[in-house]
Amino acid sequence: MKTIVFIGGTGAQGSAIIKTLSSTNQYKILALTRSTTSSAAQDIGSLPNVELVESNATFGYDVERFFEAAQRSDYAFINTDGFALGEQAETYWGIRLFELSVRAGVKHLIWSGLDYNGKKTGYDPKFYVGHYEGKARVTEWMRSQPTSPMGWTVINSGPYIEMLWELLLPERGNDDVYKFKLPLGQGAIPFVHLDDFGRYAAWIYANQDEANGKVLGIAVAHVSGPALAQAFTATTGKKAEYIDEPVTENVEKHFRHLPKGADTKVGITSVKDENALLMTFRENFTNWWHLYQNSADNKGVIKRDYALLDRILPNRIKSAEEWMKKVGYDATRRSVITSRNRVPPA
Repeated sequence: MKTIVFIGGTGAQGSAIIKTLSSTNQYKILALTRSTTSSAAQDIGSLPNVELVESNATFGYDVERFFEAAQRSDYAFINTDGFALGEQAETYWGIRLFELSVRAGVKHLIWSGLDYNGKKTGYDPKFYVGHYEGKARVTEWMRSQPTSPMGWTVINSGPYIEMLWELLLPERGNDDVYKFKLPLGQGAIPFVHLDDFGRYAAWIYANQDEANGKVLGIAVAHVSGPALAQAFTATTGKKAEYIDEPVTENVEKHFRHLPKGADTKVGITSVKDENALLMTFRENFTNWWHLYQNSADNKGVIKRDYALLDRILPNRIKSAEEWMKKVGYDATRRSVITSRNRVPPA
């Protein structure tokens, strides 16, 4: 049984991946957490083959505890929390944890990344999303690193399709029509299914020769607003429609609970000096929607190689309708993302 040191295990992404890796009985997971008694930590700690490692860091990551756990590990999975750290600190910690993994003797590291949209678009400010760019800069730095003695792979993900349970939940109108209100225009979202995310990670650890040095972009499909409504009707038999909501209205609605609403800076929950932070949630997520408005039909800013994904996981979820039928989606609210994260992921 191989051992994996895991950063980010109590989040929505990490807990799903750990659940998958644990179920294979091929890996022992050392999951770092600030509180081993939190409900999120207890959820993963109760899984077979999972050991919780308490971290003493008040900000960032506990270097000593991570290094000790990495020395006990064959592999590493690193998913830093850009919403807690802010863009600048996430870039630092991604690089630092990579360096510590090499020093500890880790054989293969997976970095949970996001697309480098700045580089793709000539650094157009319209597409500048801080939590994307922070992770992407780490990936760009990793590209300059050797793939031996420690191999590495990047998984670029995106918005979780599970966000349809809460953050992207349709509104049921008085006419019993379910309204998917999203500022998506004619674009599409490259949704990621969390259960499949874990299976991609397992594939990488099992196929290190092929995966080493690669950046793997994953997704279910590029799903448009009308396609969401059609999938819901096909799954439930209930009427649905897509409404192109103004981005300002959407952003205000989702971040009004923060100290300064949408004008709160990303990372303020952990970093008390606003001067150390760069973007407000309004700026970050307005541009976040710009990405998907300009990614229709897998031809825009964010693209995926679906033929490659079909080869890696032939039985992966391949459409919004397939996912809805798998999970019995009925548009009732569930705490899937926000129960573990303070703000929307990816």
